[in-house]
Amino acid sequence: MSSGRVEVRIESGPGALRIEGSSRAGDSTWLKIHPPGLAFDVGRGSLQLGGSRDLFVSHGHLDHALGLPFAISQRTLHESAATRVFCPAEIAEDVRAFVVASERMERVSYRWELFPLAVGDRVEVARDLVVEAFPVDHVVPSLGFHLLRKKHRLAAAYQGKEPAELAALRSSGVAIEETVEELWLSYCADTGPGVFDLEPRIFLSPVLILECTFLSSELRDRAVRYKHMHIDEIAARAESFENQAIVLQHLSHRHSFADLERAVEEKLPRLAARIQILRAL
Repeated sequence: MSSGRVEVRIESGPGALRIEGSSRAGDSTWLKIHPPGLAFDVGRGSLQLGGSRDLFVSHGHLDHALGLPFAISQRTLHESAATRVFCPAEIAEDVRAFVVASERMERVSYRWELFPLAVGDRVEVARDLVVEAFPVDHVVPSLGFHLLRKKHRLAAAYQGKEPAELAALRSSGVAIEETVEELWLSYCADTGPGVFDLEPRIFLSPVLILECTFLSSELRDRAVRYKHMHIDEIAARAESFENQAIVLQHLSHRHSFADLERAVEEKLPRLAARIQILRAL
């Protein structure tokens, strides 16, 4: 796997999900999800976010949010459509003040809109794609984000009928299809293990993007204090993960990526074949 890029293919999906990004704890974390090209967190700013109309900020720590004015400024400079920014409602006014101060510094009026989110709020990000906010376990107001895909299928009442009969029903104006939603991807952002109880649906998400910050036993207390994920917390729940792909991110600078690779093989043997690592660019 090349640094900064992960590609996963979902068994029931129309193609691959591509995840671009960079992640190191305390440094910078941002991810761009294709499709639809939205961003989960913005790190310290990256030109690769210029194509993202929708920026979802999980929380206010600067390794996840510092680049927000830069991303909006770049899109304004290149006359892109207005950027939509989504963040936890508790920090919305601080986010607005941060961006407005940047506008004043640049003597520019950005094209952007701010949308506060609470747990359970939903945003349509493309035709048949929706983002839903969910609770995580961190020391500041924070959200995780599900990406859900809408699918259209023949309603159960009409399954098994002949094509000619279905055509006649459709011609007469009968709605013979129904819309269902599938969980496609879940991004947990920064979180401690409390997320497993707060949002157990993440165990079922085809693609799970999960923090794995600490590896060594002497850092267990630090993980608890700052509500970050230790690999032992993942190992303790290894049998619960039904995901087709698990992307680990947010590794502490106290560890190398080689350390994480070894820890996955040693502590997560049941999951190792499904794990990819999002590295730092």
